Amino acid sequence: MKEVITQTLTAYFKAEMLREHGFWISLIGFTLWGFLFIGPIVLFSPSSLDKQVTAGYTLVSMLVFSSYMTATWDWSSHLRWMLRSGVLEQAIVAGRSLYLYFIGLLPVSLMWLVIEFGEIYLLLTLLYAPPYLSVSDPLLFFTVLAMILTVLAAHSLLLGASILASGTSNIIVELLSWIIPIASGGLTPLASMPRLVQIVALATPYSYPAELLRHVLLKAPVVMPTDKLILYGLPYALAYLITALAVNHYVFTRIRRNGVPSIGMY
Repeated sequence: MKEVITQTLTAYFKAEMLREHGFWISLIGFTLWGFLFIGPIVLFSPSSLDKQVTAGYTLVSMLVFSSYMTATWDWSSHLRWMLRSGVLEQAIVAGRSLYLYFIGLLPVSLMWLVIEFGEIYLLLTLLYAPPYLSVSDPLLFFTVLAMILTVLAAHSLLLGASILASGTSNIIVELLSWIIPIASGGLTPLASMPRLVQIVALATPYSYPAELLRHVLLKAPVVMPTDKLILYGLPYALAYLITALAVNHYVFTRIRRNGVPSIGMY
């Protein structure tokens, strides 16, 4: 496994840093996103607020946003490349599982999450204040981390299945990838949102890990006790992943029978 991860990252750096320079372009683009989010906080946050706590909330919100951005684009864009280049057809003919390609992307995706976390932390420290973070319960932290990764994997696989089924993006994909995670407490604690929004958010698997992450890192208030958030959130995340795997199995079966779809414009 270590050798596979090393080879994957080596190939990625050779392709993206030395030949196509995609790594640097992506880094500059995310830096601009960072300024877009941090700028209003630096300029307009009330002086009565604790700057370190405010920076901590901003960092966690950006981390959640970056996580869903990575889960949305990495696998979906790779599948579109496989469709355009004919690699997907070759993989199907060779009898290879597409999950091998999905697993192969994980080292790069996780590397980008670490880079983005470090970059936002640095920008906040330089422009505003060092973010306040405190892991009070390591066991809860790793439980939340596992829950987040499970939801992200399911999210990414469902979007990938949509691309495989239709060859393009659509309004359902856009709702899944952006509106639902953000509206379900991805950027704002549910405790500060209207009751109706809380009910809708808790009906999705996205709200539970986001709430727990803020609580374990920032001591943020939560809408229900943490044991209940885990009791409901962990099975929900697993059910979401199982559903995503089932949908992918159905789509793969249909592709083997009917062939790959034509690639769309976007």
